[in-house]
Amino acid sequence: MAKFIGTDDLRLIDANANRAREGIRTAEDYVRFKAGDGRWAKRLKDIRHSLTQCLATHFGNRELVTSRNVGADPLTPEGDSESGKEPPAAESSLAIAQRGLKRAQEAMRVIEEYLRSESADASLRFAKGRFELYKAEQWLVCSSSAAGVVASASVYVVLTKELCSKGLMATAEATLKGGAKLLQVRDKAPTSDKALLAEARDLHRLCASYGAVLICNDRADVALAAKAGGLHLGQEDLSPLDVRRLAGEKLIVGRSTHSVEQARSAVQVEQADYIAIGAMYDTSTKRQRTLAGVGLAERVCALGLSVPVFAIGGITVERARELKKVGIKQVAVSSAIVADPDPEAATRRLVDVMVS
Repeated sequence: MAKFIGTDDLRLIDANANRAREGIRTAEDYVRFKAGDGRWAKRLKDIRHSLTQCLATHFGNRELVTSRNVGADPLTPEGDSESGKEPPAAESSLAIAQRGLKRAQEAMRVIEEYLRSESADASLRFAKGRFELYKAEQWLVCSSSAAGVVASASVYVVLTKELCSKGLMATAEATLKGGAKLLQVRDKAPTSDKALLAEARDLHRLCASYGAVLICNDRADVALAAKAGGLHLGQEDLSPLDVRRLAGEKLIVGRSTHSVEQARSAVQVEQADYIAIGAMYDTSTKRQRTLAGVGLAERVCALGLSVPVFAIGGITVERARELKKVGIKQVAVSSAIVADPDPEAATRRLVDVMVS
């Protein structure tokens, strides 16, 4: 036992440690089972385990448990004056998860303060954990719903503006009517920043009306200003880590990859929320491209990465069937849908193939 810690202080630390773990686990399970996000589920689990490990360097489990005096606690369910009142209105699962993080943040701060004079190092570790929970809360409020859409989207439509058969907005709405829930706006032609932002805002509003998510290509500033759901980055763009220094956890961040090594690094090092792998087949969408082939899809699927993996590049309905055979569950498509005279029907055909 730390030399200055008495039984009452031990009881306080034990109670807050339990409160922190319980709060983190409440959010962790929401992220894992509801949002389906591997990155934050793992980070919350790591924070929870780190809390326990840090306490174990100062206190034995037995002395913390022995310090409890549950029967004399005035706020047990039997002794709490609030417990007999009318239950509060039903909360959403997201609100419950956020409340869990709030409870954990408060508990971490209490432990941090009570350990400050005993161990500056331990206090700092709890402070860092608390700030990680602030990031988690931002992701939960700003990005978890978009993450859920990304995780469940079988077809990711890339709106390459110059290929859209019906114009940008009409083509976008057609794909949404066809069942797409995830759209990316990609405009490689010279366009003013003002025009790009106006398009992104219009597309974001359109996507929101269909319960879909808009991802912006390359431009973090446009994505943030338009309040889009996320940002997609190529290998020559900023890394996801650099973008998060600018945007925090307010955007879902995806990364294009062209090899097993890039795919693994994007997830495990750069902390991308999803990856695109390709090009699977020859494609006219990009003049400079890496033709990776179906073999890459099979190798990346074998990694069992904790984020959504979209195969991209020259994908048609027939090729989507081939990709499904090697484990691909999600595809990103541009010209095969947006250049089709009937993008709604083209989207529906591909969605039907991917979900069958």
